Amino acid sequence: MEAEKIPENPLANSAGAVLQHAMEHYGVDHGFHACIDKGVPPGKGLGSSGASAAAAATAVVRLLGLDLSLREFVKLAAVGEAAVSGSAHADNVSASIMGGFTMVGPDYSVIRLEPPEVEFVIVVPNICYENKTKLARSLLPDMVGLGEAVLNIGNASKMVAAVALGDPTLFGRSICDNIIEPHRAEMIPNFWEVKRAAFEAGAYGCSIAGGGPSVFAVGADPPRIGKAMTEAFEEADVGCEVYFTRPSSTGARVI
Repeated sequence: MEAEKIPENPLANSAGAVLQHAMEHYGVDHGFHACIDKGVPPGKGLGSSGASAAAAATAVVRLLGLDLSLREFVKLAAVGEAAVSGSAHADNVSASIMGGFTMVGPDYSVIRLEPPEVEFVIVVPNICYENKTKLARSLLPDMVGLGEAVLNIGNASKMVAAVALGDPTLFGRSICDNIIEPHRAEMIPNFWEVKRAAFEAGAYGCSIAGGGPSVFAVGADPPRIGKAMTEAFEEADVGCEVYFTRPSSTGARVI
């Protein structure tokens, strides 16, 4: 069961760490009991820990009636990411809290834009790694070449423009990473063939989701693209799950 992989120690659990932090910093004189029920598989590069952290932050802010600024809200959720990855990064939690397309500054300031009408195919291969986050980070280079940096910055700029313009084709074609993808591809069997298959099936863009091993693509015919990517994984004797989704503008909410 996937649930067995989730730490029960609150300090090592992204939701638990957020609640513990709230107890220590907001004058709480009681504990919390949290029940997490989600459909995001852990350890697959899909933001599982960020989803739990964002949900816990949303719940505790509402429960305690905390008057936090957006920056403080996002920073609180990022405490959960620090507990499981060692870095209080807020890229996943900001999007989970606010919905849409978000950009986070080093001080946890967030810029949010409405996402374009775009459809994603996410293919999750049935492979697991011990300490996946640590492994994924260990594969990255210490130094980045100027040319690679220029290309990535250019593609990131085009992606923001695509979001602002509501252009799904430009958005997909902006998914091009010359810095991280070539190194993390080592973790994913037949990755380059999977990516090639996605493009041949009509994808505008395709890359690794988060730290992997999931691979995502953007295109006009998601079922066809997903089938092609699945077949490419099967060529390497790797089974997988396929999900079809689109960006949400809603974000975290109490139901």
